[in-house]
Amino acid sequence: MWEDKGLRRAGERFAALIRAQRSAFAEEKRRAPPDFPDKAMNPAILASWAFVAGILHNNEVRLKRHYGLAVTKGHDPLNAAALVRGRHKTDPDNYRGLGYRTDAKERGRFAELFFLQTEKGEGIAKGIVDVAIAKYHAKQAALEVEKLKARD
Repeated sequence: MWEDKGLRRAGERFAALIRAQRSAFAEEKRRAPPDFPDKAMNPAILASWAFVAGILHNNEVRLKRHYGLAVTKGHDPLNAAALVRGRHKTDPDNYRGLGYRTDAKERGRFAELFFLQTEKGEGIAKGIVDVAIAKYHAKQAALEVEKLKARD
């Protein structure tokens, strides 16, 4: 696997994201929830980040923005505080925001988020989190419509 230069680059860039996420909290003086430094290790984030890297493997501009997430300025690269506030109206009351679960819905939301982030490469913020969640649910609704139409 590591003989493939593209896969090796993706692995190195994800490792850089993990280091950047952890170091953002190692340097902070304020107390953060204990899971924020290790947010990149959530299986849904790992899988979605890798999926988007694969989708963008032929689009160097957007791939560079995706890989550049590790060098986000001003806050941790994944903006864990913004992720925690990411919710949809259909989420149950006990949903704690993005980055705590690992199911297909969580992976889909993160894939939308990472893909959206590559459009401008400005990092993750509350607004883009909300848009990504809405896009995920809009696509799910469109798939449901197609499924119902196929029955007729």
